Amino acid sequence: MKKITLTYLLICLISMTYAQVGIGTVTPNNSAILDVDSSDKGLLPPRMTNVQKNNIINPATGLMVYDTTNKCTSVNIGSPGVPNWECLNEVDNTTIPSVIVSDSALTLNESTSWVDVPDLTRTFTILEEETVRMDWTLFVGQNNSSTSDGFAQMFTILDINGVNDPDSSNYLPMIHSPGGNSFRLLMNNSTFSHTIALPPGTYTIKVKVYVASFLGSTNAIKLGHRTTGWAGSSGMTNDERRNAASNKLIISFL
Repeated sequence: MKKITLTYLLICLISMTYAQVGIGTVTPNNSAILDVDSSDKGLLPPRMTNVQKNNIINPATGLMVYDTTNKCTSVNIGSPGVPNWECLNEVDNTTIPSVIVSDSALTLNESTSWVDVPDLTRTFTILEEETVRMDWTLFVGQNNSSTSDGFAQMFTILDINGVNDPDSSNYLPMIHSPGGNSFRLLMNNSTFSHTIALPPGTYTIKVKVYVASFLGSTNAIKLGHRTTGWAGSSGMTNDERRNAASNKLIISFL
């Protein structure tokens, strides 16, 4: 009798080893090794802080926990040796608009410090490391006049959480056309771009400019918003003129 009982238990154990498991169901899905079914209860994974999660030794690819710091279900999409935790329920950063257009003009004199460009600032929060791209345009089509040939040597940079990012620094030289009444860019493009990988956190991005020197009779320069006085612009809408003749900042996730 003991031999029969032992044989029966061994057969059951072998069957359970290769069978699917259903909790709350007697017909688990064929594609699942474990099928949990309930109409009033959920599945509760291990809960831990971000620090505790990152201290897991050699976490398996696909390992899942609930991150109480970032308030998300987090899964390792990397390898055990090089983990890469990703939030499954990460919410899009709705505070980041597609484009920020400034309706303000900025008048600059020769200075010894960086100056914030009005309105070109934005604060946002990310839950996981993100590659962020920032594009900004400085409009120089104002009536910047001088009585003789003039030159303005300028620079632009991004401030990230109160610290200038030197990798984002750009040269913006401007030259005055002899006999004209407006500055024109010495370079063809006044739009700049900077890409950076940011860890989780809250960030404030600001666009800054710096006037290093003036030559000739020039002693000031205007940047930004101008929508009037354009010859031949009657075929453009107000929004088209505004977007074409304003300082702008675009922040996007890659």
